[in-house]
Amino acid sequence: MSQAGTSAHEPAGLTITPKEIQSALSPETPRYWFDNHPFKTHYFNALSSSFPVGERFFIRSVRHYEKQIADARLRQQILQFVGQEGHHRIEHRHHIDLMLAQGYSAVPRFEHMVQVLLDFLNKRFPLYSLAATVALEHFTAILADQLLRHPDRWLAPMHPDMRLLWQWHAVEETEHKAVAFDVYRQVSGSYLLRITAMILETIGFLLDILVRTVYFLSKDGKLFSLRLWFEGVAFVWGRKGTLGSIVGEYFRFFRPSFHPWQNDNHHLIQQFLADYKKNQ
Repeated sequence: MSQAGTSAHEPAGLTITPKEIQSALSPETPRYWFDNHPFKTHYFNALSSSFPVGERFFIRSVRHYEKQIADARLRQQILQFVGQEGHHRIEHRHHIDLMLAQGYSAVPRFEHMVQVLLDFLNKRFPLYSLAATVALEHFTAILADQLLRHPDRWLAPMHPDMRLLWQWHAVEETEHKAVAFDVYRQVSGSYLLRITAMILETIGFLLDILVRTVYFLSKDGKLFSLRLWFEGVAFVWGRKGTLGSIVGEYFRFFRPSFHPWQNDNHHLIQQFLADYKKNQ
């Protein structure tokens, strides 16, 4: 059943504004830029290398239904969503260029394989593509929330060349975290399709990140380091790990009444903007 475009959960004064940042990546950016740790760095490299193709998929999935949206505010938010995701593609493409310069030559092959699949979904199964976008946007939003909420845990260990890229991306993911969801509610709203997409996309997401991380470690000759894997599993799945810490928020998605702004973390955006302006 079609519902109103934007939600009563949306914070007052929310704006979705593409923000220009100056990339600090350079040939001098260290290979192990997160905590000087190969596994932790390559886990984030795996995430980053998946973003450009994924964000292209998100844009196409949402824009497919743009003309069906009657709500003027939501239509404007779609344009802002597209602007932010398009800029994310560009900045993470710079990161991929750095990975290529560091010798990780298989990254474009991963991109091509994933893009073939996503293009097929966009073309043949547009409603599933939108539901998958809703699911993956929830994933990125709760990861972003953790990064912004615990900067000592996630931002402080990053080399300064990388820190702004990830903080900025997290802020914009937070700003537009409900756009795809609100579009989906207006054009379909099927609960069964939404949770089916989340289950399938979770499996695909975890496998994709694992395969990419394995590749990066293998390329560095560190694939069979038990110490690195022990530390890496704790880093990802520990109580304060990248995924272990978001399990509760992840399962909120399965509530029939779920909406992304039920977790009102708008203050994290405001804090970033205040700090960023002060430091300019």
